[in-house]
Amino acid sequence: MASGRPSIRDIAQLAGVSVATVSRVINDNGRFSEETRKRVLKVIDESGYVANMAARSLRSSKSGNIGMIVPDISNDFFSSVALHVERELAGQGYSVFVCNSGNDAEREKNYFRTLTSKLVDGIICISGLNSLNADLLTSRIPVVCVDRYPDSARFVPRVSSDDVKASRMATEHLIDRGCRHILFMSSFTVDYGRRDREAGYREAHAAHGRAPKESDLIYITGAKPSMVEAEELITRYLDEHGCDFDGIFASSDHAAVGCLNALRTAGIDVPGQVRLVGYDDSVYSRLTSPQITSVQRHTDQLAARGCEALLTLLSGEVPPLETFVPTELVERESSR
Repeated sequence: MASGRPSIRDIAQLAGVSVATVSRVINDNGRFSEETRKRVLKVIDESGYVANMAARSLRSSKSGNIGMIVPDISNDFFSSVALHVERELAGQGYSVFVCNSGNDAEREKNYFRTLTSKLVDGIICISGLNSLNADLLTSRIPVVCVDRYPDSARFVPRVSSDDVKASRMATEHLIDRGCRHILFMSSFTVDYGRRDREAGYREAHAAHGRAPKESDLIYITGAKPSMVEAEELITRYLDEHGCDFDGIFASSDHAAVGCLNALRTAGIDVPGQVRLVGYDDSVYSRLTSPQITSVQRHTDQLAARGCEALLTLLSGEVPPLETFVPTELVERESSR
């Protein structure tokens, strides 16, 4: 070790085993005794040996790296999913590179190309795109979508909540609490055109023989942060229509907080005059006064099922195309 950097041969000599045995211990692949494993790992630890991962990945065609694309890492729903994904995959020996697209469609596309060029073993994506075109996907790298499911000509498993069912449940909750005129406040995605949460809101109305007016559906454009834009949109609605509504279903907690801020500024009592339900059961729903009723989507389970699907693909097997993680309504003061 004259150079100061021990080689795998040095480790083998110091541990009194063959180079092949050291390799098997490092890769946890093959037969060796627990005593041998401990002895080899002790020498590795004491000598500061670092395996050449680049060379190993070229030999095995595996890098041990997974890419993850999220639309907004500052949003605690997405950061929570990313944290659980990292924990799940670390337990399987993978490192995770988290890429924040910033709700920018072109940046997301560039991340797909970059991760492919970096030879990641797989990609987990919370996409803001309507479709994953062939130029973004290679047949070599497995991709799993979490939370959203853009169209793709290739087999891309998806793990998500049943947003239609969950949004209907949230709207039904407001109807059951006596609300007769419920507004819908959207969330924002870059290019993703599915409106499952709006569909659930409409289904709940239809089940009670109601039909919301188009002015009851308010859409965030992404021009500003959702919290800010939702507050401005509700303020504008109040200026134009007055408080002719008694409920709001906001399809994100960020939007729900913006709605609550607008109502409080206008002197409208929540839940006395207007009941409010959000979506995601994020930390924001518990930091307001009153606290906000919200749909819990279990980020730990979304991450676990997404990782499970990706690991199944990496093993050469085929997971289900679609997996739904159950949701539940967490009732708080804003809708009581």
